[in-house]
Amino acid sequence: MLRNLVPSPVTDFLTSGHPLERLGVVVFTIVATTFVSRFARGRLSTTLERRGLAINAAVLLSRLLWIGVWALGIAIVLYAFGVGLGPLAAFIGVVGLAAGLALQQLLQNLVAGIYLLAERPFRIGDLIAVVGPAGANHEGTVEDIQMRTTRLRGRNDELILVPNASIFGGVVTNRTAISGYAAQLSLVFPRDRDPVGVGQQVVAIVEKLPGTLRTPEPEIHVDKVSRDDWTATLVFWAQRPDAGSSAAWAIASAIPDASVDTTGAA
Repeated sequence: MLRNLVPSPVTDFLTSGHPLERLGVVVFTIVATTFVSRFARGRLSTTLERRGLAINAAVLLSRLLWIGVWALGIAIVLYAFGVGLGPLAAFIGVVGLAAGLALQQLLQNLVAGIYLLAERPFRIGDLIAVVGPAGANHEGTVEDIQMRTTRLRGRNDELILVPNASIFGGVVTNRTAISGYAAQLSLVFPRDRDPVGVGQQVVAIVEKLPGTLRTPEPEIHVDKVSRDDWTATLVFWAQRPDAGSSAAWAIASAIPDASVDTTGAA
């Protein structure tokens, strides 16, 4: 197999050359593989992005190229030491089986990472909220989709590393799916306030705020009614991620008896 990938003079030299010469070739192969893999990965990613390919797909293809270059380099090194590819393949199979049993969670993250890069449920730069298994509950801007984790940048500029399996098996809300940011507020009003009239007033306040998107239109609906008050949820889209705070202040100023919770704001 290696003879089909590498010219025969090279393979003949690897098997019949002086041990020191072969050691030099091995060192050169490792150095060259390191340089070529990094250069090829960066060049391919840049070229694909310039030609309009989605950044997620460009990252996936460039990483596959990096793996391929290193696989060829390792094969040449092993061939230089007289290790045949047949026994090597069998050894890799046994090691792979053992590693698969011991590293199931890691493999789940790797498979989920390939899915995220290929299917693109969100893009780098999107603001997403993740509610996953084992209590995972995170929100931030996507900075990078790696093979094991997805890097998010939180509101306070903290770095959040979310396992890809948590995203794959959880509920993901893409808050920038329509080129805007979704804001969600919880509002509490006295029981004697008319929900229809108050709803119209709140929507009018939000629509006048700078940066509020007209499509989709702001929505407000009643969630809970008690003896003394009732609770509603307001959802609207804006051009800025901090629109929820501005809306909360404007509503509280215009309606003094309203209680506004920005916990759900985007």
